[in-house]
Amino acid sequence: MKHDRLFQLLYLLLEHQSMTASDLSRALEVSVRTVYRDVESLSMAGVPIFALPGKGGGISIQPGYTFDKTLLSDEEQHQLLFAIQSLKAVDQKVEPLLQKMGNAFQKAPRNWIEVDFSRWGMAQTDPVRFESLKTAILGQTVGILTYCSTSGEISQRKIHPLKLIYKDKAWYLQAFCLRAMDFRLFKLGRIIEFLTTEERFSEDYEEDIPPVEGPIPPIFTVHLKLRIAQQLAFRVYDEFERSSITPQTDGGFLVELDVPLNTWVLWYLVSFGTDVEILEPADLRLKVWEYAKKIAEHHKP
Repeated sequence: MKHDRLFQLLYLLLEHQSMTASDLSRALEVSVRTVYRDVESLSMAGVPIFALPGKGGGISIQPGYTFDKTLLSDEEQHQLLFAIQSLKAVDQKVEPLLQKMGNAFQKAPRNWIEVDFSRWGMAQTDPVRFESLKTAILGQTVGILTYCSTSGEISQRKIHPLKLIYKDKAWYLQAFCLRAMDFRLFKLGRIIEFLTTEERFSEDYEEDIPPVEGPIPPIFTVHLKLRIAQQLAFRVYDEFERSSITPQTDGGFLVELDVPLNTWVLWYLVSFGTDVEILEPADLRLKVWEYAKKIAEHHKP
């Protein structure tokens, strides 16, 4: 990761000749302190890079210096072009940068992949939200978040936005919440409104940001044994580990897995309609039946 950042820093200086440490920290999404450490690393590696203090100063690279593209293998050059191309997924305008990199490597960037992270029906909304959050993160701007929790509670929070994370088919905003005075993950789909303020934060969270981990496993789990019909094969392969799936001779599937023992299990199983049969446990089969009766009664004409 550090080596990728060093190359990015080098390319920024080759393009702009000189930049302030603050501008570089925003472009690289790291602290000013990390920028100076990277400058020192490049200098020790023989790159003619230097920092000038005071007004009008900044971090510069010796005029006329050219990057030796042979430092990267042919495969690494392609990987770098592909990585830049993937930034289109979050609506970043990368064509000029792709062209420059392609010229530097004497390679024509190939349009080999297209990724769209916006949700169905949200092609206009999601890119605007990405841009707003990106600007706030890079500018270290305090934001005001209106958010809907999993319990349905809608709250407003003042946050320091730190990072966008894509995990398990969903985007999350990692931020420092000033209400909880702790780091929090907010699912982008449940952000009702995000507003930036004129206030900036200077805290350096880089060394303190916790790794993104899954939810704490619940104390109580239940072992499910399900028979799922062939017509839902797409859900079986989308939603279950391959090791938990046993194809059946009739085209259906036997699925076994451990899940948290909570209300979510009922909602989830009902979503399969009549294309799932709960083989085990028997008491959960009864609960789903009772839950389905309530749904039927609720929608009774």
